[in-house]
Amino acid sequence: MRPDSLPAFLPPRPGQRATLLYCQTCLEVRLLSPYDAAPSYRVHGDALEEEPDQEREVFLRRHQDHSLAILKRRKNRISADRPAWDPFRTAYEEVTNGRETFLLKSWRTDLSAPRQYTLLRGALDVTAAVILPEEPLRDTLARSFAVSPTQLAALMKALQRTVTMLPPEELIPAYCSADDPRLSFAYLAESHLRMLVHCCNKVGLAEDEASLRDFFFSKRQEEELMVEMWQHCRPHFA
Repeated sequence: MRPDSLPAFLPPRPGQRATLLYCQTCLEVRLLSPYDAAPSYRVHGDALEEEPDQEREVFLRRHQDHSLAILKRRKNRISADRPAWDPFRTAYEEVTNGRETFLLKSWRTDLSAPRQYTLLRGALDVTAAVILPEEPLRDTLARSFAVSPTQLAALMKALQRTVTMLPPEELIPAYCSADDPRLSFAYLAESHLRMLVHCCNKVGLAEDEASLRDFFFSKRQEEELMVEMWQHCRPHFA
């Protein structure tokens, strides 16, 4: 990239997502954010002096004879040791240039300093588990249908076994846990609800299918049918 092409890599406008720019020669990465144009301040005597942030221009000029490209984050491919709200968390995130996959490591050691980024060759080994919690669904089923304790126990096992076999990518994301970066919550799709109705029929729940469908479809975005998605990620370096 020549000096006259520097303006091609402008920071995003306010409201836009940050852009990941990297040097294909050195693997150095720079996060271009809407705040790149904001000045920084330093203490000089008893006053604060304003000075423009030149880090973006320094990065571009340092790599002006190299090939620069944009990296895209890969959805749901991130491993972190702390929740998203923790400023000191260390995270590994898969990013790609469209041909290769890399790991973007980010961390912070000082609360007053910005997060640091480095690009590594590697990928994430990801395993996911889907779990249907027993409560409050068990209690709601017992109150809604004429079911014996033995039937209810068998039904819960069948429902939970069915949910554990669902592909995580087919679930409807709800929200992430505020305390555990491995845990998120999701809703079941209509096809999944029909599978749960079928489970009830197989167990022999003495209700007509319309009532069962009404029950599950009315609870589709309620606590009873909210499932847990546990994602375990391990960075693998090339």
